[in-house]
Amino acid sequence: MRVHRNLQQGISTLLITAVLALLMALYVFGVLAVETFNAKKTQNAVVTKELKTRADAELQCAKEIVLSSGDLAAAHDFSSCSKAKIELEQIDVNNYELRSIVADLVSEGQAVSKVILSNYGLSGPTAAISSTGNLVFNVSQTIDPYEGDKVGTGYNCSAIRTGGTFTLQDNADLVVRHPLDQNGQPKKGEDGNVIKCNSSHLTESPKSRADYKLDIAENVKDMDLFEENFGIPREEWAKAKEKFQEFLTPTMVTQDIVVGHGTDGTPITKSVTFPKVVDCGKKIQAIIDANKALKPGEEKKKIEYIWVEGSCDLSGMKYEQTAPDTAGVTVVVKDGFIHTSVPTSFHGNLYMLDVAMTNEQLKAAWANSKLDVYMAGRNVDLANVPFYFHGTFQTQGAFNLDSPNRDSHVFGAFQPGYSKGKAMPGTPLFPQVKILNGSWHDF
Repeated sequence: MRVHRNLQQGISTLLITAVLALLMALYVFGVLAVETFNAKKTQNAVVTKELKTRADAELQCAKEIVLSSGDLAAAHDFSSCSKAKIELEQIDVNNYELRSIVADLVSEGQAVSKVILSNYGLSGPTAAISSTGNLVFNVSQTIDPYEGDKVGTGYNCSAIRTGGTFTLQDNADLVVRHPLDQNGQPKKGEDGNVIKCNSSHLTESPKSRADYKLDIAENVKDMDLFEENFGIPREEWAKAKEKFQEFLTPTMVTQDIVVGHGTDGTPITKSVTFPKVVDCGKKIQAIIDANKALKPGEEKKKIEYIWVEGSCDLSGMKYEQTAPDTAGVTVVVKDGFIHTSVPTSFHGNLYMLDVAMTNEQLKAAWANSKLDVYMAGRNVDLANVPFYFHGTFQTQGAFNLDSPNRDSHVFGAFQPGYSKGKAMPGTPLFPQVKILNGSWHDF
């Protein structure tokens, strides 16, 4: 009886010990499982972060390739973005989704980064004459404006845009006409009716600034005239230059200028070196003539974008009052004095880019042109006159003065006229793709 009781007690003790051991084992296994889970969770978080970082980096790589091409529909080589699978899919008429997909075979994890890229057209010039700085007319001018948007029965025309002020001096008059077509006839809209500026957007013989109508826009905020024309910020002008088709290189010319006077009135001179393109106007005209001579099927040989480095005498260009839109060219004159002494016409976008031209260089270019004699007696600093026309100068297209630190004075018989077809050549050389705001996502 006692043996049986002891045996029961022993079995009970053994059972309790076994249960305790099992509970301890379960506890240990539970702790290990939690630690293993936490370790795996941490590892997965690290892997996920690495995958997202790689996906973002490769999306950035692919995005630069598409933006630099300026063409969403083109065939793009994404081989340099080899750490991810890159996909570019059109999702509607103007928008494409660019995706970067990175996967990890071990963890079977995946990260996707994507962005929406959109086609857009450059706004291009939106006035007959634009200036990033102050603009002053010292002689009377007539302007054929950009028609702008149709509002009511008329159009909100645009003649002048400035990042500074626009001023009429020396009793100068200004007359803005209703838009004309490329043949000098009243321009018609898509409905076949003649385009007329609304009276609110048609300045005629203003007696003071209060008489300016809304076709004259002053103090335009955040004006980047270069980006409006070429789709690239002004400070990155060199990127735009790379895309031009023809380059007119300068000769460095040294010219003496008067920088002061001695106590006895004797002029004090200084030798100044500046860049000048010899026979600039003749070279531009030769390109235009070559364009006209192209035969059907030779359109790819057409030169529409010309970069001039230095001062440019436009004498040598023909005086043609009318020309078709296909005759338009874009000419950028960087750091140079634009001038002519004979009747001249320009069909296209004439763009003066003032980046590093000093006041002394501009004065030296004036002296070298021999046109400074026509400015004798005028109370104006020639360092503020970046272009001058002695004789009729007529533009059909757009005229842009990108000289934010100068008060650009306009002398001579200058008649700027707007033409969208001539101001925006048919060959799109500049980026026309942008990122849709707020569309960059990763998951």
